[in-house]
Amino acid sequence: MNATLRLARAEFRKLFTTLAVPVAAALAAVLTVGSVLIDAAVAGKPGQYALGSAEETYKMLKFGPVVVVAMLILGILAAGGEFRHRTIVPALLATPQRARVFAVKVAVIALFGAVFAAVIFGLGLGTVAGVLAAHGFHHLPAATGRMYLGTVIAGACFGMIGVAVGALTRNTVVAIVAAVGWALFVEVITLGTVAPSLAKWLPVGASIGLTNPPAAGVLAPAAAGAVLAGYAVAMLAVASRTTIRRDVG
Repeated sequence: MNATLRLARAEFRKLFTTLAVPVAAALAAVLTVGSVLIDAAVAGKPGQYALGSAEETYKMLKFGPVVVVAMLILGILAAGGEFRHRTIVPALLATPQRARVFAVKVAVIALFGAVFAAVIFGLGLGTVAGVLAAHGFHHLPAATGRMYLGTVIAGACFGMIGVAVGALTRNTVVAIVAAVGWALFVEVITLGTVAPSLAKWLPVGASIGLTNPPAAGVLAPAAAGAVLAGYAVAMLAVASRTTIRRDVG
């Protein structure tokens, strides 16, 4: 247990001594608050929902994409950066059990992803509540809590998926470009348009079921959570076997 705790502390130190975390947090905060203010500014105009309506408030609360992309990138950097900068070597020398090293890294990123998502959603929720209160609206729609919880789960899962991708590729630049490109151009733009019934079963589609309000054509929250967790576990299983067997020298 002591060895595991030492590994966890080391992982947290590595995570918070890089620029990636503060930069990601700052960008996520700016995008979250900015999106709320922009949505509020255009609310009620032609083609837009009225400010204070459930539809407009749900639109303002869709912080899932910010959290998902941020944690996907941070997970890739946390795992792939270890091999790129050779910091994995002393870690394995100190704790030769590669499976334990990998498992602790995954647990740390999952925990950080959940906390990161909770903080970012909380910041956005506070901004939404403040904007609505300034215009005389003091109620949030019923699914707000579910969207909050779903975003926390999605943040943890995409952090783990990022770790798997980073460990498999060991090249942070290629991994980030490929992962974000897949999520945006393959899942959202291509399959989301031509085959939405398939897209909803893929990772981004499942995250939409978790982080968005109830809607037709998306997975129910329980199913979405199970699908996304399944992708994370399956990818981590493959990445773990690869990490244990491949040479790091």
